[in-house]
Amino acid sequence: MTASDVSERALEDAIEAALLSGGPEATANGTGGAPAPAVGESPAAYDDEFVRGGYHRRRFDADYDRDLCLIPQDVVDFLVATQPRTWKRLRQHHGAETRERFLQRLAKELERRGVLDVFRKGVKDSGCTFQLAYFRPASGWCLADICLCALSL
Repeated sequence: MTASDVSERALEDAIEAALLSGGPEATANGTGGAPAPAVGESPAAYDDEFVRGGYHRRRFDADYDRDLCLIPQDVVDFLVATQPRTWKRLRQHHGAETRERFLQRLAKELERRGVLDVFRKGVKDSGCTFQLAYFRPASGWCLADICLCALSL
């Protein structure tokens, strides 16, 4: 992006470069090559431990499921990373259809209860309760809570 390039595409590229900075996909044009130019503000002094780049990943139109209004792979990756035992129990109930059935259940709950309620209270399916977000703990004493909060980013 040049200083005189004010196109919408150039703005989108700059935003994407800032979100991906510090991560494995940090490139100038998304096709490999040199690292993206640094774009953004310096981190706030009060939140240094949680401000870091590289947790965003590039997505494509094909990743998004329009019927479910979700990126299914992200949901499943998050659940398997944060709640592997609960996911294993759900697999015992549903077998090979676990992914599809849970995603359908999640989409229905999001439509019925709303995103905030689902994030705050989680989703229950076949006796298995899943948390869809982990909020920043009130204190820094529990390392497990801090790690789960970092995975939610």
